[in-house]
Amino acid sequence: MKRFISVILSLSVLASVFAVMPFTAYARYDDYEEKKNDEYEYFLNKDGTVQVSSYLGKDSEVVIPDTIEDCPVTGISSYTFEGCDFITKIKIPDTVITVGDEAFSDTAYYKNEDNWDNGTLYIDKVLYEVSEDAEGEFTVREGTTAIAYYAFVGCEKLTEITIPGSVKILPFRTFKGCYSLTDLNVGEGTEIIEDQSFAGCEKLENISLPKTIKRVGVKAFGNTAFYNDEYNWDNGALYLDSILLELDSEFTGTYKVREGTTVLADSVFEESNITRVYLPKGLKTLSQSAFNLCRHLKDIHFNDDLEEIASLCFPTSSEMTSIELPENVKKIDYRAFAYTDYKEIILPENLKKVGAEAFVTCKNLKEITIPAGVEEIDQEAFGYIAHVYITADDQGYYTTKMEDFVIKGYPGTAGEAYAEEHGFKFIDLTDPDALKTDISDYSSKLDKLSYTYTGKAIKPAVTVENLKSENYTVEYKNNTKVGIATVTVIGKDDYKGSITKAFTITKASNPITVKSNGKTVKYSKVKKKNVTVSPLTVSKAQGSVSYKKASGNKKITVNASTGKFTVKKGLKKGTYSVKVKVTAGGNSNYKSGSKTTSVKIKVK
Repeated sequence: MKRFISVILSLSVLASVFAVMPFTAYARYDDYEEKKNDEYEYFLNKDGTVQVSSYLGKDSEVVIPDTIEDCPVTGISSYTFEGCDFITKIKIPDTVITVGDEAFSDTAYYKNEDNWDNGTLYIDKVLYEVSEDAEGEFTVREGTTAIAYYAFVGCEKLTEITIPGSVKILPFRTFKGCYSLTDLNVGEGTEIIEDQSFAGCEKLENISLPKTIKRVGVKAFGNTAFYNDEYNWDNGALYLDSILLELDSEFTGTYKVREGTTVLADSVFEESNITRVYLPKGLKTLSQSAFNLCRHLKDIHFNDDLEEIASLCFPTSSEMTSIELPENVKKIDYRAFAYTDYKEIILPENLKKVGAEAFVTCKNLKEITIPAGVEEIDQEAFGYIAHVYITADDQGYYTTKMEDFVIKGYPGTAGEAYAEEHGFKFIDLTDPDALKTDISDYSSKLDKLSYTYTGKAIKPAVTVENLKSENYTVEYKNNTKVGIATVTVIGKDDYKGSITKAFTITKASNPITVKSNGKTVKYSKVKKKNVTVSPLTVSKAQGSVSYKKASGNKKITVNASTGKFTVKKGLKKGTYSVKVKVTAGGNSNYKSGSKTTSVKIKVK
């Protein structure tokens, strides 16, 4: 009967996972490695523990080792020994704290009535199963270290259960169907109550839990008398001693968690309309999926005692764009910030571990500073985008790398190793310039892009977008002579890098000046021979000067190189006007230029 119920429950769990959070069901990263030896297949967990998953041996007397590969054996998976009907004796080490359902069913040990005590089967310090016929008060044996999954399922007649603190974990739905249960007493030492552990215990109203509880799963006490009693709810919140179990999804606005609260149940604020949350001192863990689907969340006031951000903690979309985690946070779990809209996240100096895909698909997060003390960064924790796919034959997801993602950190640390392994740009914070803002890609412009040569240094004004003039210096090069000149903006103080802009200096007009001085020539001289005069004065000419007669008497000529006039022998008395074009050829800084002038030559 219990086997059938456990299968039904397992299927319902899977259905709920896919319905409520389908994307998380596609997780690709395991915290374990599947291995085997001569006797067992087992999981070597990343936390240094072992969970045996299948028995390969043939011994009738089984002694489960307390260590494998020098790691403690803490768990036994579901169906590990199921059907091994040759097993007559079983020894479980004290290290085991979790035992899956049907782990020992259909073994000779399980079938042997002598091993059962008044309808209860203990295997060493493990409470494996309680008969559905059990009724009244039930006290779990002192020293018990584990209760198997579904051990109490269907025990409809039990009214009170007492569990010693030596049992560290109260498993998932283990007490499902205990409809008559009214009282629960859990001893000091128990740490975890898993999802829906007491869900559906409709008459359960008196619950005594120890202060050692560290985690409470989703709806662990859902649909119990305690849960359904409206007098136990305060302003939409349900507390159980120092545990906040749930906040009504209809709650809107700011919520201040009660002082003295040490545990937030998983998904505690899920789907609520909270906009701001105040967390009390003494709270060390933000629970799994605590803020799932809190789309209007704007702010979280942390406490200094917070040490861990559990997986899937933050909403996939909210109104928060930046967050600074408190200094004592040491661990960020798997996908804790997945799909958030943060542009800036400040990690605390005491952080030690960042879980796989902790910041996957944070599209607005372009860089992260990783403190020197971080010791472990799991796969694709930063700088990746996840993509879901669903086909007729398969469903899952894959990731792509954010090519422009930047890791800031310290040489020789986990941050640098992660950047190198994944091919991200790494900025060394021990470099004095590392924290300065690089202006190289800033937009800038000049007053003008073209200037005329003046003979003096030309310095066009420059402006840089989003940068004040006091944050940079300007250098000019080749900015006097004709050609391509440059302006270089150089960051200073909190800014580094440079921007170079070019501008053109073009040739200036030639400043040639020509002055005409009329000349008089005595006829008595011209009558006998040619007479040479210099009636032109040229100044400021740039480049070689040449002269060309434009008009005038044929017996008056102009020397092309010197500009001297020759009045030829035999020219008659009179006044003659001669036009001359004077040309300056120009040079590297001036264009060519010319002036045309008239010269009066009088023969008398």
